[in-house]
Amino acid sequence: MNGSFVNALFYEEAVGTFADGYVFKSTPDLTSAQQDPSNGYWRCDIANHDKLTWSDKVYELFGLPAGSSITRDLAVARYSGESRKALERVRNFGLRRDFGFILDAQINSQDEDARWIRILSVPIVAKGRVVALHGLKRAVP
Repeated sequence: MNGSFVNALFYEEAVGTFADGYVFKSTPDLTSAQQDPSNGYWRCDIANHDKLTWSDKVYELFGLPAGSSITRDLAVARYSGESRKALERVRNFGLRRDFGFILDAQINSQDEDARWIRILSVPIVAKGRVVALHGLKRAVP
């Protein structure tokens, strides 16, 4: 993903730039990002009842103990009302059209007040259907 347009958007744009979401069709390669423990890598298996897999960094962003049991419903409940609406809107659009998205969202972590995170979501497609989403989450100052 280094050097890509999506990478530049994810890391360089100011907080709030993507509060309404930003969808894209390109599919950045997240292989190296997935292997880097400093990244907030996540995966949501649509085909397996929205089963979440989070790196330790994502648990940290949400103020939860690494490896604790988390469902998508519990995670989404931590998003503020407007951010939750924006997340569901861009996620559903992306799922229907096989698009990725970037979203700035406000979450309430377990141990702190509200904070902003930036989400990068990329679809995983099998036999013409989106079977999972994966990507990165990071804190934005």
